[in-house]
Amino acid sequence: MDRLHNYVEQLFIKYKGSKQVQELKQEVLSNLEAKVADLTANGMDEGEAVRVAKDGIITIDDLIDSNRKVYINQWRLELVQIGLLYFLIAWIIALPFRIIGSGILLNELLSFITFILGISYLVLRTRKQALYLRQTATLDLQAAFYRRKLGWVIWSIFIGVMVLYTTAIHFGSNIWFSRPATFSGPYQFAVVAIAYVQPFFSILVPLLLHAMPKLIMKYEVGEEDDYEA
Repeated sequence: MDRLHNYVEQLFIKYKGSKQVQELKQEVLSNLEAKVADLTANGMDEGEAVRVAKDGIITIDDLIDSNRKVYINQWRLELVQIGLLYFLIAWIIALPFRIIGSGILLNELLSFITFILGISYLVLRTRKQALYLRQTATLDLQAAFYRRKLGWVIWSIFIGVMVLYTTAIHFGSNIWFSRPATFSGPYQFAVVAIAYVQPFFSILVPLLLHAMPKLIMKYEVGEEDDYEA
């Protein structure tokens, strides 16, 4: 039935077409078709039977092995807390960089993000109702691990490119003409050093991605919690 097939496709739209997903998709479709056949055999109109069958499966999140049911607001709170700590440390470290223009921009950006995270943390922290803290959502643990790995790979490539770019800008002519690098004074040395160090502040992004799967496992709803709920 085209209606059931299209419905199943919508249920699986956010999942990649791995072998496991394809097998599960076919199983769900077969179960829905069998349900419709059983209902129509008992005298129900086909359109009504399709509606009843579809209402029986609203989401397939719990059927995907890599999915984890977590206390989503507790997960958000700790993730924001970790982000706030990381950006606050980065902001403090970047304070001496304000001796140059790009350092000022970096420090102001870190200050702004720290402020936003601080406000978000205070808002989340004030909501301590049991019902709010026990709200759940399904997160894909496998996808979180993949994003963590991809984040580190992209960051490593970015750092490599930026180091080469900074070297070319400041020492390209010295390398080309085989001349030794010299600095006119401490300020010029500081400018060059800051140019090399600044890109490393982007490590905050993979660090946050690194924390996500750990927090998913930390705040996963256990069987005892499911029973109590």
